[in-house]
Amino acid sequence: MTEREKLAARVRALKARTVENGCTEAEALSAAEKLAQLLADHNMTMDEADLRAAPFTKHDHQGGGTVGLKLWKVANAVADLTNTRTWAGGRDAPSRITFLGLSHEVDVAGYMLVICERAMQTEARKLMRTVQRLPQIKQAAKMVPFVDGMADRLAGRIRAMIPPPETGTGIVVLRNALIDQEMVRRGIEVETGYARRPLDTAAYRAGQAAAEGVVLNRGIAGSDREMAGIEAPR
Repeated sequence: MTEREKLAARVRALKARTVENGCTEAEALSAAEKLAQLLADHNMTMDEADLRAAPFTKHDHQGGGTVGLKLWKVANAVADLTNTRTWAGGRDAPSRITFLGLSHEVDVAGYMLVICERAMQTEARKLMRTVQRLPQIKQAAKMVPFVDGMADRLAGRIRAMIPPPETGTGIVVLRNALIDQEMVRRGIEVETGYARRPLDTAAYRAGQAAAEGVVLNRGIAGSDREMAGIEAPR
């Protein structure tokens, strides 16, 4: 534990010394005075103290089919929105998507990814019904750019939901630094990949158009009960 982490723990302990937690009024007042002085002396906020105690969670999502291979594009945008880290499984598991971050933010990221994947799988099945009489190689020539276009447009829509940065970004910087430290602690190294340009531009644009009708805010604004009912597509 670093000195800053020890300090944050002391701050949280002082914050907990309240009348509601069994302290006398004099003890609570003394704790509040010490807390204020400690924060001032070390340039710390309660947000930082609480953030340093927040648990990190890793969540794996296994995609399927052509959609699963393109889901990383959506995942990258979801990670930007939810302040998490994400990566795909590489050559060994190209359809596996992983999120790492604060537990509540990873939960939201997982919900949003499932919403997008389910929509992409639904639209892919619709397209498959129209091309199923074609040879398999021609089916893929339509399906891959369609799913590509849908993934790219969903990613763009998700990034458009990111609110403008607030004044004073110290907590954001700290959160990113803590997540980076957690990745190092877990021995996680992420390599940057690249995307190929689609060959069938008409199919790509059709995928973009299909993405416009997907409702994205359910994963953020929906009730816990609604989000808990979301199941991964089969």
